[in-house]
Amino acid sequence: MTNEPTIRSVIEQELERRGYSLSSFASRSGINRGTLSAILNGNPPKPIAIRQLDLITEALEQPEGHYYPLYVNECVDSDQPNRRRVKAFLLRCAEVGQTECIQEVLDRIVENLSYIPMIFEIGEELYEKGLREESRLFYNVVIESEKYQHSERLAISHYRLFRLSLGDDTEANLIAATRFELYLNRLPEDYLLDGLLHLTNVYFTMQKWELTEIYADELINLARTVYEHYERTYRQSKTFHYRAERHLVSYYGQGYLIKGVSLQFQKRYEEIQKYIDCYADLSWFVGLDELGKKEVEKFKLFAKLNTYNLKVLLGDQSIIPEYIESVKKHPYEILPALRVIVEASNIHGFFIDDVFEQFNIDIELSEQLGNYYNNVVTRNRYLRLSYHLSLYYFRKKDFKEGLEKTISSIKYAIDLNNREYFMKLLPIFEMYRAFATDEQIGEFKKLMKDVLKNEEVDYGFISSC
Repeated sequence: MTNEPTIRSVIEQELERRGYSLSSFASRSGINRGTLSAILNGNPPKPIAIRQLDLITEALEQPEGHYYPLYVNECVDSDQPNRRRVKAFLLRCAEVGQTECIQEVLDRIVENLSYIPMIFEIGEELYEKGLREESRLFYNVVIESEKYQHSERLAISHYRLFRLSLGDDTEANLIAATRFELYLNRLPEDYLLDGLLHLTNVYFTMQKWELTEIYADELINLARTVYEHYERTYRQSKTFHYRAERHLVSYYGQGYLIKGVSLQFQKRYEEIQKYIDCYADLSWFVGLDELGKKEVEKFKLFAKLNTYNLKVLLGDQSIIPEYIESVKKHPYEILPALRVIVEASNIHGFFIDDVFEQFNIDIELSEQLGNYYNNVVTRNRYLRLSYHLSLYYFRKKDFKEGLEKTISSIKYAIDLNNREYFMKLLPIFEMYRAFATDEQIGEFKKLMKDVLKNEEVDYGFISSC
């Protein structure tokens, strides 16, 4: 036995200190007097429900969760803890941010593998409520406990952690994707659609074209299979059990869209049009609701813009004014359109200063987030645009502006941890270093010092950069 305070002894001391009788505190807290007496004085004492503890905490004017560390023993200090009480406590801990209590409870119950289904259910409930970081604790337990199994729970837990790991750090995203791939094909179809889409986006952002194509093809094939089942079921009963995050038509179109755009980046222009045609008109999709119809219209727009892209990249300069007028109506498409136009101008040797006069091509374009594209995709698009702009200005022999764009691109590549573009940009700066101002050289040195500082390495040569 230890002399550590219990939750009851602490509450009783607080009631005595404040001069409450059972009756007066029952009235203040809203808990029945008999129930309160059974909780504090019963032999054995009545277990405290989490709702009752919250009422006691509020009545004693303490912050939410104040007594939760002491409540851990109330929940799990027995051979067979009450599962409903444990679940209710874990959910409340997540809601008020008491992650240490969550971890302590999980550490105590994890040896009993019969708790794993409940732990997984809590993780899913928190994930759906938007308590994503809190859900991570539960998925980690499932993964550790079932790492030698082939369960659906294990695959879904890895999928959830993959999604939770995605952010602005492109290298970290790549690591998360590689780890998740091993469990991809154990997912149920609904989750697999989302998993394939996000994997494809990660590899697309990292310009891993072979993997992008592989997973885009898998997404296309799975979306077709699910749609065939959906079509049969819909025609028979007008109902279809479907839990994926997006409308089915979105996955169908995205597979073809990503496949076509990845071919564009690889300059395999002759293959692209057939993929554009596959998502240009999806109005034939059976059972489209309002959300589905909006998705169809988006793909119709993407097909139109990607047709412009293809023509421009093939050297059709005459189409640019029409293209520009089109994207002006869709501001969030300006960023990818400008990247294509600048790249095409560098490939075919024409100049586009008249295009720049119509737009403010600056860092604010990178702030156009929260649209159809996720943040990391949009930010990497800006990085690509900035990179091609630096080449454009050097081609014009505008060395000052070219170096400005190179430095800003390096800065952005560092922020995104995009090593591929970082390594592309360093030799460009060195090639034109002789044209750099003292201020530009100073800024470049500072960036390099920051990189080395982040790596916790002092190579002793930075002053000569």
